[in-house]
Amino acid sequence: MAKDELGNPSALDYVLKGGGKIYVADFGTTEYTYIGETHEVMQNFSVEKDTLPDTESCPGGILLEYTTATNLTIKFASYSITPANVARFFLGEVTPGTPEATDEVVVVTGVKGGNYYDLGYINLTTVEVKDETDTTTYVEGVDYQIDLPSGLIGIIIGGAIVDDSTISVTLSSEASGEHVQYLKGETKTVTLKFVGCASNGEPAIVDFYKVELAGDGDAPLKGDEPVSISYTGGCAPDPTKPTTGTTSQYATMRYVRAQA
Repeated sequence: MAKDELGNPSALDYVLKGGGKIYVADFGTTEYTYIGETHEVMQNFSVEKDTLPDTESCPGGILLEYTTATNLTIKFASYSITPANVARFFLGEVTPGTPEATDEVVVVTGVKGGNYYDLGYINLTTVEVKDETDTTTYVEGVDYQIDLPSGLIGIIIGGAIVDDSTISVTLSSEASGEHVQYLKGETKTVTLKFVGCASNGEPAIVDFYKVELAGDGDAPLKGDEPVSISYTGGCAPDPTKPTTGTTSQYATMRYVRAQA
């Protein structure tokens, strides 16, 4: 798998016109985290028309009609399905994985043939299954099946493990990877930076100063096509930016090269 200049995993090499890289920072900070490549960033805004009434003359009427731009939103998709990106999508957080285990004993009661039971550990390396008195050792493939990555044990119908009995499982496992805890928080306010090619093919950098970022649509666990996850964000004015002059409080696009 390709990596960027800091060694971050990347599912695509950056070659697509209109594509680029997305970076995110907590609002009010300048420490950015790399989200991944995106093949497109969609920008949209709506406008509101309003009027200023004429209160000085008779019979009154409308003094001025004006238009205000509101509700700047952005959407983008990333092919980098990292734990951090999945957590962002589901408003969750990343927690450390479980440490390795050695000769842990797990007791499972009331087992029945044809069913699977979660042993509470993943990434197993060794498993030994006995009855509750530790006198009978059961045989894998005859009495039970074990899925080492998931830690699921299945009881084989017709084996020596009778229904409604208790089994004692002694297991060891390697340390697991990170865990993603779903729905642990609220929508985050962030600053987004897009570095890539604008729709005209020219290198550009776009800063969205204050964005309420959340997942958008579905997040497939697996698919026949390359899997991506999409985000949407509503842009709010950054109060640290001046309200007068030429600087926007919402976003700024900077072209790398001078435009003809």
